[in-house]
Amino acid sequence: MVTLLVGGLLSLMATGIPIAICMLIIGIAYMIHEDIPMMVAAQYMTEGAMLNVLIAIPLYLLTGVLMNEVGMSHRVVRLCNAVVGHVRGGLAVVNVMACMIFAGMTGEAVAETAGLGSVMIPAMEKDGYDKPFASALTVTAAVIGPIIPPSVPMIICSALASLSVGRMFLGGMIPGILFGLFLMGLSYFFAIKRNYPIKAKTAKGEFWPALRDASFGLLTIFIILGGIFTGVFTPVEAAGIAAVYSFLVGLFIYKSLDLKKVPQMCLSVAVSTGVIMFIIAMAGLYTFVLTRAQIPQEVIKLVMGVSHNQTVLLLMVCIGLFILGCFLSTTPALLLVVPVLTPLVQQAGFHPIHFWVVIVLALLLGTLTPPVGINLYLVTSISGVGTGRLIKELPPFYLVLISVIFVAIFVPWIVTAPGDWIYGTRM
Repeated sequence: MVTLLVGGLLSLMATGIPIAICMLIIGIAYMIHEDIPMMVAAQYMTEGAMLNVLIAIPLYLLTGVLMNEVGMSHRVVRLCNAVVGHVRGGLAVVNVMACMIFAGMTGEAVAETAGLGSVMIPAMEKDGYDKPFASALTVTAAVIGPIIPPSVPMIICSALASLSVGRMFLGGMIPGILFGLFLMGLSYFFAIKRNYPIKAKTAKGEFWPALRDASFGLLTIFIILGGIFTGVFTPVEAAGIAAVYSFLVGLFIYKSLDLKKVPQMCLSVAVSTGVIMFIIAMAGLYTFVLTRAQIPQEVIKLVMGVSHNQTVLLLMVCIGLFILGCFLSTTPALLLVVPVLTPLVQQAGFHPIHFWVVIVLALLLGTLTPPVGINLYLVTSISGVGTGRLIKELPPFYLVLISVIFVAIFVPWIVTAPGDWIYGTRM
């Protein structure tokens, strides 16, 4: 049965069939083999996509699209440039800072890559930076988007694992900030090593106009995070309010939102959401099949047969996910591994927030690796840098993200402490 359910899925994926269709085929084949009524398949597909928290996904996607459309990326870059643009490698640091700020608005790496890549890569090239370096930095810094809250992958993970979205968000806060700081340090190192230029100091008094210009957009961060963590809003309500606020700011404050483009923007978000929800629905069926065939229990026996040490187990899982992430984007990978690994969390005694935040971090590395890394191909289309040349530039950036993952594994309190401080130690 393991051969049918797992081997069959991998074989179908190897042919290039989308993972959602692969899950459907395997699920239906199993149900025919076990003589289970097809009505059961429909039931589990529907239940998989009926979680209330998933409503937040299109709303956060819409907020990101609106912020990109009204030119928020330009305003954030201008603000960051006024703060650190004049130091050695300052524009590279600005790139990372802008991604950290944008992360509090979008929750999605693709939105950051598209929004900031089109601004920062040409600006860095014009300022004397190598285009492959600028592209590699931009695509890596964009990964901060799904780490610092809000985060679409963490919404999906919390829904599948029945965890608090607020705790998952807080679990990614410190690792996301560390990732940004490490990237800034790497940028400064390369700026010295390659003798990248120093920009002239920003004109006196530029900071306050830049802050004022960006402030209405930055308020989105406080609406989302402040509302969730103070208990004023649920994550879904915060997402809805942020989307409406972004629309009103673009229309009445910045006055740069073209109403004629709104239907197309909504259609784009609807298509992206439809793809995600279809995968989630198919994963609901596949999860039922895996559970009924007791595949998670077999995985636990296999893994815990090697070691019972939590750190060793988590390292083993992360290595497996690094490999998986090369072939699956983050959302399908989460839908595949969460049902399998949930019993391991319980049996091995992991803190669930710590475990799942580390899992999300490990899978995000896959967005930067071929052959499936969607962000790689997006940034190459923006910059014109060949994929091969970009990949040659990426190893130091891989090491930065891997370092953050190792810190999160060996120092679990950086993941669990913020949630315990806000919500208390009771799960």
